[in-house]
Amino acid sequence: MPPLTLDRVQIQQVLINLIRNGMDAMDTVGDDKAIGLRVRRDVNAVQIEIRDRGQGIVFPERIFEPFFTTKEHGMGMGLAICRSIVEAHGERLWAENNEPHGAAFIFTLPIGPKAAA
Repeated sequence: MPPLTLDRVQIQQVLINLIRNGMDAMDTVGDDKAIGLRVRRDVNAVQIEIRDRGQGIVFPERIFEPFFTTKEHGMGMGLAICRSIVEAHGERLWAENNEPHGAAFIFTLPIGPKAAA
């Protein structure tokens, strides 16, 4: 992988939040639980995908809004903060439903020195 310029603590927060969300999403499914993490190089960025086998994304248009949550005890800030961290690095975070079930959260990080510190 190429060198990345990033705030390691902030990107660690993004990864932990997305992985925990995936684990939470699979609380109600049977034994077919798995979290997948894939890292690959794009032309000008590195793309990271976190995939789960949960219920999928019910409100795709709202999941990144502050204070929106589908969790009983959630605050609704995790995904909004994740998106703002990734955007502060000059890149983007988005979500997709998996087929036949589950969700994928994908974000990119810039290659080289152009990222925010």
